[in-house]
Amino acid sequence: MAAAASDDVALAVDAPRQCVTPAAAAPQPEAAFDNSFFTAGCEKVRERNAHKSTFGLRQLMYAPDDRHDVAVLNIADLERLDERRDRIRHRGIERRCTWWCTLQGTVVTDVLRSPFFFASFGVYAATLWVFDKPEKEHNGLYATVLTVLGAFLSFASIFLNSETYQRFRASYLASVKCQGCIFNATTCARASMRDVAARTVSRFICGAYIMAFAGLRDSHYDADEVLHPFLQKYGLLTEEEWEALRKRGGFAGTGDRYRELISWTLKVVNEERDAGRCHGNDAWRLCSDILMLRGKLAVGYDLLGQPVPFVYVHLVRLLTICYLPVFAFVLARLGSRTPEAIGLACVAIVIACLFFLGINTVSTKLADPYGHDLDDLRILSHCKLMPGACKSILTAELPAGTRASLRVDRRDT
Repeated sequence: MAAAASDDVALAVDAPRQCVTPAAAAPQPEAAFDNSFFTAGCEKVRERNAHKSTFGLRQLMYAPDDRHDVAVLNIADLERLDERRDRIRHRGIERRCTWWCTLQGTVVTDVLRSPFFFASFGVYAATLWVFDKPEKEHNGLYATVLTVLGAFLSFASIFLNSETYQRFRASYLASVKCQGCIFNATTCARASMRDVAARTVSRFICGAYIMAFAGLRDSHYDADEVLHPFLQKYGLLTEEEWEALRKRGGFAGTGDRYRELISWTLKVVNEERDAGRCHGNDAWRLCSDILMLRGKLAVGYDLLGQPVPFVYVHLVRLLTICYLPVFAFVLARLGSRTPEAIGLACVAIVIACLFFLGINTVSTKLADPYGHDLDDLRILSHCKLMPGACKSILTAELPAGTRASLRVDRRDT
């Protein structure tokens, strides 16, 4: 494989210099991205087969969360999913009051699916049926038990939710910092390397970006349904390079393939430096940005490798399933049997379930933000941003007048 990698890199480095003229026309739709831009001077990229959306996304949106971990979506499904995520993302800052009538992206459906939601109403109804009259002698005891248990559970649940949100935020910041590293490396490569070498560096690190996320899960970013179509769509890898990586092993459940791409990129930079086509300081800066990118891509593997300790999660879950029946029992024993009191008690049970079951659901979703939930990170959107943005950097040219003014001797002015 080392020889194969060297051949691929040599092909990119030794290719003739290509003149790139920035496009003056209006920007084309994203689907019309020129997939031959990055591989100019290399072998042509095979035409990408059209991937249409399936019904898997629609079924997944109304399925329990455990199906989200095994569902396989194609690239068109993930694009639609990211569009929905984007709409939900902006609802949190809308000034209109229409947010309350939506269920997508909320915990309401998850709470309504929970068996403990219905068990709470079952305990309440059974208590009303067994005990004809409300309890008056032990009101203080019931109230104390309810208050103490509720306080402890609220405290533990909020701390668990805070911990999982910190993991979610760390994952998001790592992803956007990867974008910064790619922009830095591409900009430096554009200023200090040949066009073909700069494009090779840029496409390798853009490919490593999505390949790292594909390695986090066995199915969320499937190699055949998502990874390969994405690389073909934007021309980030030639077929020879793809086959060289495939022969080395699988793409799911491992970070080896993206780390190989990073090593290819460093090899390109070092060969350019050794050939005298890149200054040593620029090569050092490029290598620093590329290695920083590798470190940021590893954050997801670090977080998923050590989730929130099970003993903590188990404690909160156990307290929740114990508290909700006790809450329903106390309401039935203390409340009167009038329709107004029963209705108010039912509303209280719904609110308690929404809080305690909902905050447990939120903590579960935030602990792993790389899946297919509507609240997960928009990974594909992050990756789709990079090829076009890097192309803008690689085609940047100084205006002729500015270039001419820089060449004028100061003594002539």
